[in-house]
Amino acid sequence: MSPVPSDRERRLALNEAAFRVANERIRNWPERRGHEGPARYYCECARTSCHEQVLMRSSEYERVRGDSHLFVVVPGHQMLDLERVVERTDHYFVIEKNPGVHGIVETTDPRHDE
Repeated sequence: MSPVPSDRERRLALNEAAFRVANERIRNWPERRGHEGPARYYCECARTSCHEQVLMRSSEYERVRGDSHLFVVVPGHQMLDLERVVERTDHYFVIEKNPGVHGIVETTDPRHDE
């Protein structure tokens, strides 16, 4: 975990941030607002070719999204050299990005200015 991110770390953090933006757009669809039942969200992993989804309640997603450093991934999609798993469920893992990319994930967070 270096304080200055490598090009690889920066690129992968931006990939994850792009999936988070997609999930935020889906979350804001009118039919999703106020819906508490399980919903599908895109895996927010660093793999640009990933199109897998995780099933979670809106409240679970909101809890994870409360911290810019956290992302939701399909189990097995974590990259332990760049992030650590902070929560494991049967359907998804929550990963925390290394401090070297905190600035990137904070400024790319769609909720950054809220």
